[in-house]
Amino acid sequence: MQENLLNSVIKITKNRDVDSLEYSLISTIQEFIGCKEVSVYKDIEVQGQLTIEQSLCLKVTGEKQFEWVQRQIVAHPEDELLSCLRSACIITVQSTDGIERRWLPITRQEKTVAAISVVSNSLDSPAQVMLNAFCRIFENYLVILHENERDKLTGLLNRQTFEKKIKQLIEKQVLKVHSSSRDEGKRQQKYASTSWLAILDIDHFKNINDKYGHICGDEVLLILAQKMRHFFRSTDLIFRFGGEEFVIVFEPTDADSICNKMAEFLQLVRNTSFPFVENMTISAGLARISPYDFPITVIESADKALYYAKNNGRDKFCVYEDLIAEQLINVQENDSEIDLF
Repeated sequence: MQENLLNSVIKITKNRDVDSLEYSLISTIQEFIGCKEVSVYKDIEVQGQLTIEQSLCLKVTGEKQFEWVQRQIVAHPEDELLSCLRSACIITVQSTDGIERRWLPITRQEKTVAAISVVSNSLDSPAQVMLNAFCRIFENYLVILHENERDKLTGLLNRQTFEKKIKQLIEKQVLKVHSSSRDEGKRQQKYASTSWLAILDIDHFKNINDKYGHICGDEVLLILAQKMRHFFRSTDLIFRFGGEEFVIVFEPTDADSICNKMAEFLQLVRNTSFPFVENMTISAGLARISPYDFPITVIESADKALYYAKNNGRDKFCVYEDLIAEQLINVQENDSEIDLF
């Protein structure tokens, strides 16, 4: 028992990303507590509104049979879950049939960021102690991972995290293609909705630093990062690549939707008041992320689109596939200025 417990703790702390950490935590709780269902819920603020996401769930469906439920938004979160997130207290409810549901808060920097939900038969005292210990180990290690994955200034994901995240996304797309129906109509519909990568760059940012100083420049970066976090979906991954350059990896959507979204964000930036800076604008390049793409290929394509936008008026976004179709750039061109990996 003790050896198995130590091995599980080692397995949890071995992880180097949050998704893997959550899988290990849930698997370990199920193994040692014997729950009917274990879930991770997160408070993901979207455009200033409270939004609850079930990021992962493990359900017991039979004797040694389990079902993993992937990420989904909770339309109507239970009152007990909301109370746990708001109060940072453990909430326990027991039904008349003896089934107990327990919510345990996960905090980071004195703010509740998630809750672990456990459905089980009534837990005895040793099981409760073990469950609390697993959650505290998860909580402590989450702080370390968060700091390692984040840009120190803006709090966005950092460049070192990018390659790992985009590889995971492409691998998921490949699995979806293999598991999808062979029906051609469904396959075409699947490709119509795809992931996208955008590179955003602040126009004339060097002039801002030169004229007003780096403190003002940092404030501009912070405000822009905040606008991106609030404007885009919580499932869209936002990275600071360095300097005034940002990368966004969008969850699957169609071309019209992503273009409308980018146009709205560029307008939001135009309408935003930045300290000392008048009429600040950004330029962006977009590229489709297809299954079997290499990360370096996708980012080079988006960077070529950004390069074209910069050289043709700025304050706009361009889509790599559209530029190729209209023969405005050549596939063989290699004008990319971004320093890749």
